[in-house]
Amino acid sequence: MGIPRDDVQAATWYSKAEDLGSMSARNSLALFYAKGLGNLPVDRNKALKLLNISACQGYAVAQNNLGILYSDGTDELSKDYQQSYAWFSVAFYNGFKEADTSRNVIMGKLETKEIEKAKALSTEYIEKYHTNLNGDDTDRNKECKHLYP
Repeated sequence: MGIPRDDVQAATWYSKAEDLGSMSARNSLALFYAKGLGNLPVDRNKALKLLNISACQGYAVAQNNLGILYSDGTDELSKDYQQSYAWFSVAFYNGFKEADTSRNVIMGKLETKEIEKAKALSTEYIEKYHTNLNGDDTDRNKECKHLYP
């Protein structure tokens, strides 16, 4: 029972919601581009840009996803454990509790000086990219203006 999964229809609606500024739709659309779902071409650069905007808007799920990308690295994005630590920290601060475990794993991969830098970066990101919703999920953080299309 239920409605069958339709990635093409989902991509259409995510795109429309993304055009209206939805953080969650922007994050989901990024994943669709990353995997080539819903008849969208695989475009990891576009996926990364959408994910960055959503994370910058304060969307904790996107912040966690950026933490994962920085910890794993991709062809488009080099591994960067300090960035990974910082994004997991922001995601945790914004309510994504699972990010704490990931952050602790990343901390084990950093040297003492790198941990200090990662914590400083975390503090900076928390100040800039904290969740600040206006009753919906379309907050446009002033720090993110350079990322918007």
